[in-house]
Amino acid sequence: MSNISNPGEPGSYSVDSVVYAAPNYTASESLSQYKVFETPTAGFTTRSIDLSGITELGFSVDWSFNNAEIPINGLVQIPVGEGPFPLAVFAHGNHAPFENSTPGYLYLCSLLASHGIIAASIDVNFLNGFNQGENDGRAIVHLEHIKQFQLWNRQSGHPLKGKVDLSRVMIVGHSRGGEAVGHASIFNSMSSIQFDPQSPPIAFDGSEGLGPYGFNLRAVVSIAPTDQQYIPLSGSTKIDHNYLLLHGSRDADVFTFEGYKTYDRSHTVDLNNPTQPAQGFKSLLWIHGANHNYFNSVWQQESSNTIERNQQEQIAKVYISAIAQATLQDRYEYFNLLKNHAVGVKAGWLPTINFVSQFQAPDRRFIQHFEESILTVSEPIVGRVDATKIDAQKLSFNGTSPFDNLFQETQGLRLEWNNRDHSYRVQLASNTLDVDQFKFLAFRIGQSIEANNPAGQDQDFTIEVSNGSNQVTLSASSINRVIYPDRIDDSVEGSFARTVLQTFFIPIQQLQSEGLNFESLTEIKFVFDRVPSGTLYFDELQLTN
Repeated sequence: MSNISNPGEPGSYSVDSVVYAAPNYTASESLSQYKVFETPTAGFTTRSIDLSGITELGFSVDWSFNNAEIPINGLVQIPVGEGPFPLAVFAHGNHAPFENSTPGYLYLCSLLASHGIIAASIDVNFLNGFNQGENDGRAIVHLEHIKQFQLWNRQSGHPLKGKVDLSRVMIVGHSRGGEAVGHASIFNSMSSIQFDPQSPPIAFDGSEGLGPYGFNLRAVVSIAPTDQQYIPLSGSTKIDHNYLLLHGSRDADVFTFEGYKTYDRSHTVDLNNPTQPAQGFKSLLWIHGANHNYFNSVWQQESSNTIERNQQEQIAKVYISAIAQATLQDRYEYFNLLKNHAVGVKAGWLPTINFVSQFQAPDRRFIQHFEESILTVSEPIVGRVDATKIDAQKLSFNGTSPFDNLFQETQGLRLEWNNRDHSYRVQLASNTLDVDQFKFLAFRIGQSIEANNPAGQDQDFTIEVSNGSNQVTLSASSINRVIYPDRIDDSVEGSFARTVLQTFFIPIQQLQSEGLNFESLTEIKFVFDRVPSGTLYFDELQLTN
């Protein structure tokens, strides 16, 4: 990693700051913080859109417009140069509408622009404050802002004519905006949608003023998102694009970590075609000590006992710049960070606090995904499970009591032991693994604050991989950490603590270099011999890249 620069540090481009806004926009004295949009930069006057069939504005705020004339307002940072440049668009979430939330992501927009990416933070403050149709409305506004850049890119004589690379677009949302980017990702491919059973469909083909969309979304990023505040008639939103999720363990707003469910719904295994690759990757970063508000530089701290604002902003800069450069500029080397936070910690890019990270590549072959009705090896892999030497319980990770430390949309395994001779074994028929296309043996695992986990300590165990004649033995701690969960309030014993699973990657090449013929693998064994007792939650044993 020594030859790769810190993605959280500025790049080489100079940056222009631009205000864009709808024509004749006005702000009342009580909303004076929005007067910035009364004087857009020359050439950057936009338009209004009609959301009257989708949303109602907050009745507690004296907006100078109604839901049929929603303004396209925003702040954008533009690299100085010929381009064309990729585009990233940020949207805030719910907050007091009397405080303009839009400037809160300029620290991220400026960073991306310095690396050659046009980056805008958009105004959706009018959707805050007691309204209806909020998160679906946010999604439409987000897409309409991308459409605005498309219009400028085509407009003869405009400063952005030919400078926006609309084949490389990333959308980012925070809080309710973090939920809304998921909705935007599915609305993007639709020609119309019916928002509720009582209303007629609304066209997205331009005939009714909205759309058309169909933008090439290279990545979707959710920061501390809500989930299912809006549910399409077709069911809960599943993100089919490359996806990054960031969340803090001391978020006093979305403390349930609802986005974990969104993450699990994205790029799931197709039980009818389990070898089919996913449409994209997904990456998750769980940040111990981070809160909800510090991701937005305008919002004030909502709780005590959290990490410092500059630390939280640095984490956001490193990860969001990494996924932007990886997906929008083909800087594939940054996938190493998206796969494992330890890369960023070791390089000095991230503060030395506790993190948990997950990554799921498009190419994977599940040995066990646990979505079957019984505990078994997953098709088309042939084998059997031996759970006779440990307390193993297959269950849904949906937070059902008494497992309220979980809040996911997946099934997995709970493993509990109370002495050092307990083990969990996956036995495989020889020569049934097609390993040529894969680089790693991987799984995800995490611990809880249950009494038999030593408080405040990492868990550890042994992994034995064998093909009958040869065996390789590894400690989990030599690969990554299984950290003790963080309480949302560390001053209150027994306060809420979420179990978040860490992805472990074992290089197949490393196993082969130690004499193991991986193609004839016969057993993967997890031996709980390093800590006298514990409870771990286990999911998605797989071959992957």
